[in-house]
Amino acid sequence: MRRVTRTAIAATLSVLAVSAATGAAGAEMASGTEPGPAAESAQGARIVGSGGARLPDPSGNGDPVWFKVDGRMSPEGQHSGRFHVIHRTPDGGPFAEFEGRIDCVFAVEGQGVVTGIIEKVDAPALPPDVDLMGRRVGVSIKDNRHGPDAIGWSWSTGGFEQDTLPCNSVPPFLDIEHGGYHVSGSMFG
Repeated sequence: MRRVTRTAIAATLSVLAVSAATGAAGAEMASGTEPGPAAESAQGARIVGSGGARLPDPSGNGDPVWFKVDGRMSPEGQHSGRFHVIHRTPDGGPFAEFEGRIDCVFAVEGQGVVTGIIEKVDAPALPPDVDLMGRRVGVSIKDNRHGPDAIGWSWSTGGFEQDTLPCNSVPPFLDIEHGGYHVSGSMFG
């Protein structure tokens, strides 16, 4: 009789645990909140700074680029901030400049990605059929506390023909020569 009682209690507790977990997940889905690292972050994240470098060029006279980023993700999962990108010709003339609002921030262990929607554009050196307004782009940051920080950008591999997905970009590949970035917080506790 004792064995049946223990088995019945264990089975009842298992059903209750599964029901509670299913109920919590169901409540998140019903409220429109998707479970995941961004929703579960207790501290939020911030990626802030500005920095620049010259693009690699065999002549050593590459185009200067500058990226300014100020992105935040609150502990509640709200994303906000601004980004600004400046690309000049080697002689300092305008190539492209754009800025916009950040719609996603992702950070972990000194590395981060922001994505955002371009809201203002001046791109005299781009072909006239390239329309940047309203495109989503991504910028990746490596906050290297013991050397130069690095940046990467989504359009370096695919151009501007397609939007990048939220919180996605290429890995940071260009060491900055002046300025710096700070990545704080973590999506994983």
